[in-house]
Amino acid sequence: MEVLYKYAENVNGKIIHINNAMSGEKYICPECKEKFTFKNGKIRQRHFSHSNSSSNCTGEGYLHKTFKKMLLELIRNNLSSNLPLIVNFKCNICNMEHNGDILNEIIEVKDEHNLEMCRPDIVLINKKNAVPIIIEIVDKHEPEVNVFNFCKKNSTVLIRIKIETINDLENVNKKISFPSNVFFFNQLNCPNYQQYIIKEQRIPKIILNNNRIIQKGPTIEQLETKKRRQYYAIKNSYKNKPKRKK
Repeated sequence: MEVLYKYAENVNGKIIHINNAMSGEKYICPECKEKFTFKNGKIRQRHFSHSNSSSNCTGEGYLHKTFKKMLLELIRNNLSSNLPLIVNFKCNICNMEHNGDILNEIIEVKDEHNLEMCRPDIVLINKKNAVPIIIEIVDKHEPEVNVFNFCKKNSTVLIRIKIETINDLENVNKKISFPSNVFFFNQLNCPNYQQYIIKEQRIPKIILNNNRIIQKGPTIEQLETKKRRQYYAIKNSYKNKPKRKK
């Protein structure tokens, strides 16, 4: 059965829904980049189809590429408008529900960015030019082992989004807001674990904002430095005291 493609890429590289398509405009397949024909729905419902009937494009590849381009556009729009993108998930560290803005301190998003060890679907880049978050879109194939190895090595958060049907393209916002999995490879990424560490170190005036720690008062390092100074001050004090005569 022919796949009824509802999305196409226009000449500017933007993803267009079939309801916004116009006769006479040029459209291409997001997967194979071959020409799409706009079917205006005189016999069947409106849809795009490959002009070349012998195209080797698969529905799976189309679904993956189209979803990725739509998610990239969503993230870029939020970044340019300085809007948050809240993700809700169950933590693999504490097994509790969390949520947070994945665009906090992010300045750029790239697709299939070369990280030497791997080329993930989507990477989020922060002000330090580091990659704190990777997004992998999963259809039939799971992320490569090298992606997991990169995340483990760099304590990068991995967001996994499972897509299954063409209908998932209608729910890109929901899919990123409630992804299939969010993997932490460092316990410190977990807000509950952060709170535990803070409690143990007894650092004052801690505020949680979108599950991200905003720290007021001295840092752990500052406290440790203070303790060391106190230790050496006491030690030197005893050292300089005159010895008692026997």
